[in-house]
Amino acid sequence: MSERREDWAAGLRAWQRFHVRITAVYTLVVFLVLTLAALVGGRAALDAAMADLRSRMQVAVIALADGIDPHWIEAPDDTTRATMARRFEHAASAAPLGNFYVLRYDPDPTRLSFVVDWDPGGDDPAEPGEAYDASDVPVLLEGFHHAAIEDEPYEDDWGPSLSAYAPIPAADGGPLGLVGVDVRLAQLKALKRRIVLATVGAWVAAAALVGIASWRIGRNVRDPLTRVIDAASRIADGRFDTRLALPRDDEFGLLSRHFDEMAAGLQEREVIRATFGRYVAPEVARRLIAEHRTELGGEERLLTVLFADLQGYSTISEQLAPRELVALLNAWLGEMQGAIDAHEGTVIEFLGDAILAVFGAPSSQPDHAERAVRCALDMRERLAGLRERLDIPLAHRVGIHTGLAVAGNIGSETRTKYTVIGDAVNVAARLEQLNKTLGTDILVSGTTLEACSPGLVATQDHGEIQVKGRVEPVHVFAPTVRA
Repeated sequence: MSERREDWAAGLRAWQRFHVRITAVYTLVVFLVLTLAALVGGRAALDAAMADLRSRMQVAVIALADGIDPHWIEAPDDTTRATMARRFEHAASAAPLGNFYVLRYDPDPTRLSFVVDWDPGGDDPAEPGEAYDASDVPVLLEGFHHAAIEDEPYEDDWGPSLSAYAPIPAADGGPLGLVGVDVRLAQLKALKRRIVLATVGAWVAAAALVGIASWRIGRNVRDPLTRVIDAASRIADGRFDTRLALPRDDEFGLLSRHFDEMAAGLQEREVIRATFGRYVAPEVARRLIAEHRTELGGEERLLTVLFADLQGYSTISEQLAPRELVALLNAWLGEMQGAIDAHEGTVIEFLGDAILAVFGAPSSQPDHAERAVRCALDMRERLAGLRERLDIPLAHRVGIHTGLAVAGNIGSETRTKYTVIGDAVNVAARLEQLNKTLGTDILVSGTTLEACSPGLVATQDHGEIQVKGRVEPVHVFAPTVRA
């Protein structure tokens, strides 16, 4: 039982362990929250980055459009184009965006033309005067009248890009041209990639911290929980001196203090039971403690009484010093107690150099008579061994009878004693004394012998004998050897 309890963890699968489940649930919930936060936060960061990009694009084109002289659009030449290109380069160095260009207005959207096209990478810029068809780009056409920006990237002959526009009005306020800026799709993807990488990096860092925290939390639960289970297993095995003594201020600390108080109470109760069991039969002690039965009274039941007495005690006491006499008496009582315990009898009391024991009380035993006879034979053998060991001519007498008796508590409200009372006790005592007359060491009544298995022991029949204090004679047998 102890090995099975101490190896409790081997019988649990990983997911059956509380600290694993609570850690897994905690980690899963936090990871889900982190993932959701990463998705929402990443999207928000991307939206914020795109909003910032659109704002910078719009500010850039409006500022550039305000600085362009309408005459440069009406009559462009290499000098004015170079001047605008330098301004575009300066704007790009301050806020890297993409390529800048100026388109000249035409009522026919298919006949718009480039005044200048500045590309920081020099990737195939449009030539001055090159036509541009804007019939499918309504936002660009709006840019001749007011600042405008695309909601989504638009693909033209130069590839997909996100564009912003600001008007360059003529002297009369009519549309003349516009400044445009294109942020290529590759730049947008690079922006998104940076945001995704930053989001993933933050998620990984947070996940790592959560993993470490989960491990710490799991360990913080697992270690005290393991100690509680191990301590409970030791308590179940009867080691009541076990203490948890967890130096914590949380629920485990409170549990530890209550557990230790419980263990101390159990230890005290065990000491009481063990001490109580030295003064009454252990079975009686266990029953009284378990059932809290301290009321006076008893119950009548059929049982077998064994009465044993050390022969020649008076003579022996004259020959030995008091300490030696006590040691001898304890040795004999110890051997006889061992025999009675071996056959699950109950010692009611030690009467000086005599023993009163019963079989069939307080716990019922269908074979109580046979147990008593076997016990008497065992007592005979143990006495022979004790006699040889001490080199003292010890002898004892045993009387056994089966009958009705009352078993229970007698005494007063302040002092109680478990005992058996009835004719069966008196007859057993008389049979013990009758051994003197018959020269025997064990006498068993016929009532007891009839309740035993046939052929249990070989006996010498002494017939019916009238015993003192009883009207009816008792049929008496002397067991000789075990069958």
